[in-house]
Amino acid sequence: MSEKDGIDFIRKAYKKHGLVNDNRKKFAIVAFGKNTKEVHYFPKGKGATLKPNTLILLDIWARLNKKDAPYADMTWMFYYCPKVEDRKLKVEKQKLQEINEKWKVLVEARSAALKKIRDFLKRGKFPRGIDVDRVAHDIIGKAGYGSAIKHTIGHSLGFKHPHGKLPGINWREYSPLLKNVGYTIEPGMYFENYGMRTEMDFYISKKNEIIVTTPIQKNITIIK
Repeated sequence: MSEKDGIDFIRKAYKKHGLVNDNRKKFAIVAFGKNTKEVHYFPKGKGATLKPNTLILLDIWARLNKKDAPYADMTWMFYYCPKVEDRKLKVEKQKLQEINEKWKVLVEARSAALKKIRDFLKRGKFPRGIDVDRVAHDIIGKAGYGSAIKHTIGHSLGFKHPHGKLPGINWREYSPLLKNVGYTIEPGMYFENYGMRTEMDFYISKKNEIIVTTPIQKNITIIK
């Protein structure tokens, strides 16, 4: 299959589930291999063809086709690893091991961002966007991948666009997070030959509790 095949599948799935998007052409990201290194990648023509031992990034954002329905925005990582010849197995395992080690850093950064918000809420306070962004950036930086950060840790979710107009989670945002506003947390790292990110959504309830509204990916999903 090609990247465009993946995009076409998502288009049909949106329609099947009553979902709409703000852009008819750029409504999802399906990236194979080296194309995952681009933060916002959209294929030209059919794009790349899926080959064995390939990292895959899937980013989808949409909302229900109803009045006042907010956007959801989620990224999931896969690795296509069918059965291989014994002589290639060692090299491929080393490649996957390297990817998994970097993935663990992103999971730690995502967890630290959520914990930071919870710690503030327990004290009856609301963290600023910069507070949440910084704790995630520090973990990635300490692991030696600071230069691989190419975008902010999160943003608010809107009703007309996945990127809301309200303050988000970035290193320039000194405004506190707000109740009943959807946000993403999406730390990512982008290297010379591939990139990865983990993205989930949440909001702070009236009771000052974090309500996570999307699945949280723990491990890269292996496709065989």
